[in-house]
Amino acid sequence: MKWMIGFLLLFCLQSVAQDTLPVKIRDFSKKYEAVIDRTKEDTLINGRYDDYSPEFTLKILDKSSQKLILKAYTMDIPTYLLDENNEAIPNIKEIPYGSQSVLFYEDYNFDGVKDFALMNGYGSCYGGPSFSIYLAKEETFEYSEAFSILSNEYCGMFHIDSETQTIHTMTKSGCCWHQFSEFKVIDNEPKPAKITERSALSHRNFVEVTEITYDGEIENRTEKLYFPLEEMTSQILLYFELEHNGKVVTLYEIDEKLHYVFLQKDDLIEFYFPKTDDLESETTLQKKDFSYNSTDKVLTFSNNTARYQIYETDYSIGIMVETNGKTYDMKGTKSTAIGSLKKLNTKLTNVINEVF
Repeated sequence: MKWMIGFLLLFCLQSVAQDTLPVKIRDFSKKYEAVIDRTKEDTLINGRYDDYSPEFTLKILDKSSQKLILKAYTMDIPTYLLDENNEAIPNIKEIPYGSQSVLFYEDYNFDGVKDFALMNGYGSCYGGPSFSIYLAKEETFEYSEAFSILSNEYCGMFHIDSETQTIHTMTKSGCCWHQFSEFKVIDNEPKPAKITERSALSHRNFVEVTEITYDGEIENRTEKLYFPLEEMTSQILLYFELEHNGKVVTLYEIDEKLHYVFLQKDDLIEFYFPKTDDLESETTLQKKDFSYNSTDKVLTFSNNTARYQIYETDYSIGIMVETNGKTYDMKGTKSTAIGSLKKLNTKLTNVINEVF
């Protein structure tokens, strides 16, 4: 919620008294200077009359000649970015949420010449600051809709990586969906190179990661499921690593139901059980997915291809897998064990407790 508080604070501080104008933007270039003044005329923005009347005008001037080089418009001056001399501070960019200046002077198309990003209002995600991008062209600057979209349709100003010559954006929807995109500049326009989407699956607490890469016009898509171990600590009933490959066996509880996941080292889910997507269906409520022998401390479950038995003694832990007429003993490292099968209490509605 910190980012939302920041945006609310920004709105509260946005008004600028008439007698403080014009506001100079602190020195950012040997060649150019900039001022912000109140808009006094009807404004034609990027070749059209916009559907709002921007209150402020940003002017970029040649330092030596005082010639007007570029004029743009904004709805606001973030007054918390004014210094003690009443000058606006340029080039402050806290990614993804935080303070962002009204002006950035950076090279966006990686041609070795710096360009301008000028704040045009709060049109990015969740009412965040949005920017118009002007690319250097000979002795002037030309508005670029393609680059401007990377601010206006995402969250705030984008990040540039000069070393890899890539541009990075982020956008989100609520708490549970985020998209991170990487762009390459081709023919002076940003083109997507890699898009990563992360979605939280609330009914299992998994994280679904979709990665889209581009080879020219060809789109390649991969989807993976991850288990957020660090976030699930309080719900984990048993955790241990296997001896030979370091993969992880985990039992955890959600809404009094037991779940099993088998993880690779990077928390990538290799297998999970039960597979039923509708965990609240009548059939699921009646079915016991697991069987627990409290005397031998063995938890058993099966699917169409294999039978699994998680076992635990004072000195050993592991999982037996029976498939295709063969039995495999996947021994765990006892010292890595967290929790115990003893935590499988009678409140787990999809576990039948065997008594001998």
